[in-house]
Amino acid sequence: MMRPVWGVVFLLLVATLLRFWRLGEPPKQFFDEIYYARTAQEYLTGRPIYEWTHPPLSKLLVAGSVRLFGFTPWGWRFASALAGVLEVAALYALGCVVLRDPRKGLTVAALGSWDGLLLVESRIAKPEIFLLLFCTAASAAWWTGLRTRRPGWYLAAGLCAGAAVATKWTGLTSVGVLLVASLLAWRRGDLAVPGVNFAALLLLPAIPYTASYLPHLLRGETLGDLVRLHENMYRYHSSLVATHPYASRWWSWPLLLRPMWYHYEAHSGIMTGIFAVGNPAVWWAILPAVGFVAWRMARGSHPADPFILAGFLLSYLPYAFIGRLLFIYHMLPALPFAYLAIAEALDGVERRMGREWRRAYLLLVALVFAFQLPILVAYPMPARWLRWWIWMPTWV
Repeated sequence: MMRPVWGVVFLLLVATLLRFWRLGEPPKQFFDEIYYARTAQEYLTGRPIYEWTHPPLSKLLVAGSVRLFGFTPWGWRFASALAGVLEVAALYALGCVVLRDPRKGLTVAALGSWDGLLLVESRIAKPEIFLLLFCTAASAAWWTGLRTRRPGWYLAAGLCAGAAVATKWTGLTSVGVLLVASLLAWRRGDLAVPGVNFAALLLLPAIPYTASYLPHLLRGETLGDLVRLHENMYRYHSSLVATHPYASRWWSWPLLLRPMWYHYEAHSGIMTGIFAVGNPAVWWAILPAVGFVAWRMARGSHPADPFILAGFLLSYLPYAFIGRLLFIYHMLPALPFAYLAIAEALDGVERRMGREWRRAYLLLVALVFAFQLPILVAYPMPARWLRWWIWMPTWV
């Protein structure tokens, strides 16, 4: 029991180091920071809000860190880095409570901790890492309520799911996943106080969502203004027609066919880059692992399998029906379920082939992550070395 605990302490220490190390690089706004860092400052200074196409929570969290550390790269990225560290802890909790094994929980946390895309999203002022944290925390809280039969955890799950929606509307998938899980548990007779559970998931998300708009009311906006704002938000996302060189289709994400460069500069033969790419050793295992869970669920051998499969599909497949511009980072909310599936697939491999296979795989994940690290954190490297990190022609 102590080994997983010490293991997660180690992961949290490494995660903290890598998320805060050189956090001020590059020393300017890059990619969507030009929207979110600016808007965070506008919330603090009372100026008109520039970024209004998503709910306010992530921008308010960034504003909080700007208030603490000033309008500097460290200031506008601090909240994201902290959320990235907390995500590793949330993944460990999720793995432990869903899979009922601290060792598997440690595997889930390691997969997230050594996933390059999660590291990149933890070092930039944009909403995705907050969305991921709230979705993961909602699932972990709900499963804790299921295991302990303490309804207070259902309330926490509803509030966390609401915080996800207050970050991006796609956070609604978190509510949907937990409603499906609740129905399945209710049918099995495992759901304690189902009335509290369903009320928590259907009603409580409105609290953090509504609260996130209080700063708008304090700025003098009316309820009518907020209604029009929501109409404009819906109109924007439903009618957006745009192009981007790193846009990608939903089906290409697990294959890592089109990751994206958030930042690249080269001077005097030295380059710095931030490449939003998942760890290939993790991402290329996602579809086989989800397939394993689906196969095992058909045999009815594990009660967590329907949750893992439903969570992955509900978080991922809706993008097949979205016609607007999409990027690889839109897959982030599906990743906790993918990590759970990989942990279960590794358990199946271990039972048949021995524990050394799990260790060998996790070592491979760690080595690939270490190899990618310079292009995840903008570490100066000789520009001619870039070819070593370009594994596919579509990666440039």
